[in-house]
Amino acid sequence: MRGLFFSVRKSFYSILFFVFNSASCIVHRASVFSLHLFLIFNLSFLIFNSALAQSPLAKQWDARFGGDGDDWLRSFQQTSDGGFILGGYSYSGISGDKTQPSWGSNDFWIVKIDALGNKQWDKRFGGTMGDELYSIRQTTDGGYILGGFSDSGIGGDKTQASWGGNDYWIVKTDSLGNKLWDKRYGGTDVDYLFSIEQTTDGGFIIGGYSASGIGGDKTQASWGSYDYWIVKTDSLGNALWDKRFGGTDIDFLISIKQTTDGGFILGGYSSSNISGNKTQVSLGVSDYWVIKIDSLGIKQWDKDFGGTGQDYLFSLQQTKDGGYILGGFSTSPVSGDKTQPLWGGYDYWIVKIDSAGTKQWDKDFGGTNIEDYLGSVVQTSDSGYLLCGNSFSNISGDKTENNLGLSQAWIVKTDSLGNKLWDKTIFSAPEMKVYPHALQTREGCYAVGEGSTAGIGGYRTQANWDNTHGSDDYWIVLFCDSTTPPTAAATAAANICPGTCTNFTNLSVNATSYIWTFAGANPSTSIDADPSNICYNTPGNYSVQLIATNANGSDTLTLNNYVTVYPYPPPQGILQSGDTLIANQGAVSYQWYYSGNSIPGATDYFYIASQSGDYNVVCTDANGCEVEAAIFNVLAEIQSAIGTAQLAIYPNPVGNKCTIHNAQFPMGAAATITVYNIIGVAVQSELTNQKSEMSVDVGRLPSGIYWIELKSDKTFRAKFVKQ
Repeated sequence: MRGLFFSVRKSFYSILFFVFNSASCIVHRASVFSLHLFLIFNLSFLIFNSALAQSPLAKQWDARFGGDGDDWLRSFQQTSDGGFILGGYSYSGISGDKTQPSWGSNDFWIVKIDALGNKQWDKRFGGTMGDELYSIRQTTDGGYILGGFSDSGIGGDKTQASWGGNDYWIVKTDSLGNKLWDKRYGGTDVDYLFSIEQTTDGGFIIGGYSASGIGGDKTQASWGSYDYWIVKTDSLGNALWDKRFGGTDIDFLISIKQTTDGGFILGGYSSSNISGNKTQVSLGVSDYWVIKIDSLGIKQWDKDFGGTGQDYLFSLQQTKDGGYILGGFSTSPVSGDKTQPLWGGYDYWIVKIDSAGTKQWDKDFGGTNIEDYLGSVVQTSDSGYLLCGNSFSNISGDKTENNLGLSQAWIVKTDSLGNKLWDKTIFSAPEMKVYPHALQTREGCYAVGEGSTAGIGGYRTQANWDNTHGSDDYWIVLFCDSTTPPTAAATAAANICPGTCTNFTNLSVNATSYIWTFAGANPSTSIDADPSNICYNTPGNYSVQLIATNANGSDTLTLNNYVTVYPYPPPQGILQSGDTLIANQGAVSYQWYYSGNSIPGATDYFYIASQSGDYNVVCTDANGCEVEAAIFNVLAEIQSAIGTAQLAIYPNPVGNKCTIHNAQFPMGAAATITVYNIIGVAVQSELTNQKSEMSVDVGRLPSGIYWIELKSDKTFRAKFVKQ
């Protein structure tokens, strides 16, 4: 407030100077009392408007990532560990932060950073031509799904040939960015992917726009020059269905999201009138166009929003009330669905609709120059909205800070009804911004990412990697609310086995530093935002404490007896009887290993050793806790298994049926006859009553070596060969 007072006092003297020097005729005709009223009114107005527009944000850190060419950030997301994954495409070779050579002219490039902006790793994916990434999301397995488009054929990381000029291309990675698989989807013309999301069934929904007709992966004819085109896949990227939506003109899909009912909301912009799938007349050159479909891609409704100018939708999200927020930019005056006039040539324009697509309100934000791109609109934790895009305006209209250069990223915060609360210009050295967008973090802070050619200046503290040519780098900057005390919150896997470790996820809001205390754990304290590898060795119940702090105070969270460490599983051992290895029974599951490698299908309490060497078994109890036993220098095939002297099988080799004979087993007793393959996997089982001779049908088994087991209170086994 002290800084505000001096700013306002300076404005007061500026007004006084202006009145007495530029408007002396007014002073001569007005009373001193009237002049005082004039000054008091204007001073009050300045104080009110300065307080209203005052941004509460304080910068925490910024980070730049790039190489010796252009690196254009197109998408980023906060990850489960509190860090961020950055995705876009790169023209750089090995240089700067880029550790892998380019496959073609440009490749997908992703960078993983921690919660403080420090780089952890980077990965490049591409073919021998051009590949552009526009969407990246963390998946439920901790890995990542990358979506964009490619005109590369087979080569580099791309395993499928191109259908047309550009195809949709997605890449699935593990948590360290290592490629697991890739898939191409397209028709015989060009197809541009702009949005990808993991769906609740573990698969993916992919959206963009296409000029292709039926052919390749596209099963429906085009309505116009470009149509919305979406593809639904399973968890391995195999296409399940595809749908096209459009009119007879141009229709560009930019964003697709899964909705709470399992369906999807599609958003972009359209120049089509009523035709094809479009049921509403165009209001201007181009309009926002939103389509709601069910889980199988069947259209439920479509809506068009616009004025008499150009309206381009670039972002949408389902809101907490079940409706949707739409965001983009507009050149339309008051007309059609637009209820507020333009400030400049282009303004941000957001539209709130209900679950049926009916408009509830719209808002326009801008300065007197142009705001030619709104990259993102997201609902915030207070049910308001955060807008981020590009601005060429200085102080004017809704903009309260001048740019440092030609254009700057600009964020606007609103309440739940779209009324502006504050705005913030993201200062950097004179430059052009590329694709600015923002998100609210789990901690309640705000992260802004963009492509940037700037060097050191404003909020940017690192030089451009390519100072000679002024190429773009990825740039991300984090701001937190400097006026609100924090709220501490956290979560973790609360039930673990002894001797294992767990990770804690920080859910605190508005905090800038953290102190954790973990009773009974190693380590017992941490100052990380999201502590990992907190290990508990002894069974019991343990409490966790988190103190979250910022400049305005602290909040303490105590979770009493939050972590439960299960009891130790019963000790395990292995008994060898001939070439049969037998673990202690009572576990829920077993897995046998030979020379440290798991034996596929060897999941019973015993295993018949087919090779000499070292074996171990991992046994899992009802809590999911494991215990291991090992046996070394096993000699296989030196002695038949237990009981075989009393169990005879003939004929041997066996055709379709065999007869087993046992003289020791009590007649009439209940027994189980089980057939195991050579690695000890049960392949056939039946219940019977003991007789001196019993027929067993093994006709469905493939040729090979098997064990047959007769078991009640005793166990008898014999080996046979199936022809």
